[in-house]
Amino acid sequence: MSELILKDFSAGYSPSIPAVSGVSMKITGGSVTAVIGPNGSGKSTLLKGIMSFPGVYSSGAVTLDSFDIHLMRRDQRAGRIAYLPQSPPIPAGLTAIETVLLGRFPHRNAWSGDSSEDVEIALDALNMVGAGHLADKFTDEISGGESRLVNLAAVLSQRTEVILLDEPGSSLDYGHGAQLWKLLSDLAAGGMIVLATTHRIEMSGNAFDNVLLLSEGKAVAAGTPEEVFLSGDLFSKVYRTPVKVRRNSPDGSWIVFPGRDV
Repeated sequence: MSELILKDFSAGYSPSIPAVSGVSMKITGGSVTAVIGPNGSGKSTLLKGIMSFPGVYSSGAVTLDSFDIHLMRRDQRAGRIAYLPQSPPIPAGLTAIETVLLGRFPHRNAWSGDSSEDVEIALDALNMVGAGHLADKFTDEISGGESRLVNLAAVLSQRTEVILLDEPGSSLDYGHGAQLWKLLSDLAAGGMIVLATTHRIEMSGNAFDNVLLLSEGKAVAAGTPEEVFLSGDLFSKVYRTPVKVRRNSPDGSWIVFPGRDV
């Protein structure tokens, strides 16, 4: 299985002032890793730094199966790592299926059209996220949550070993949110590496294998959900408000309580 390794990794929008720094972790195929933390803690920047986006400065090492990701050509990286930003652009004048087919670009020649296999993969991706009924709808005629599902389908249609997701559950209702995290867990079970930022611990916590907790750009805890979520008053300190996290039985999900008396 694939292995993504970050070693003393830092990233930011200035070479001298990193937004997130000193992150070291190893993620193996077959797992879902959550990146959590308060607003402004560096979660989104971490993913952008891994992807080596223009305008994002980084240092330290980030490798996929011992290959330096930042030395890969863009097409090579896109063929192995897919990325969903918090607010992806919505192409005007395209249907949902045409939008999802954009995810197939790394797997074909620049000027070739959509093959029957590409269309089949795109439709399969839409069905996986529960949005097959949107295939022929234009993206400017669907809701924000539906657009989120379509963009997630485009990421899945890349058929990569690694997917990086920035708040994938944002704007999704409870039904689609639960379906999303079940899908990510199933994809990981098939050998994929899933790295996702989220604030929705109560909905998604039982889908995680590992958790990285960031605070002010630093990794303050990393490990299994039990190791991170049950670390005394750590959550209250990081989020600067009284917070308790409890394991819910029998489904194994997590419950987040505000306030001291819980």
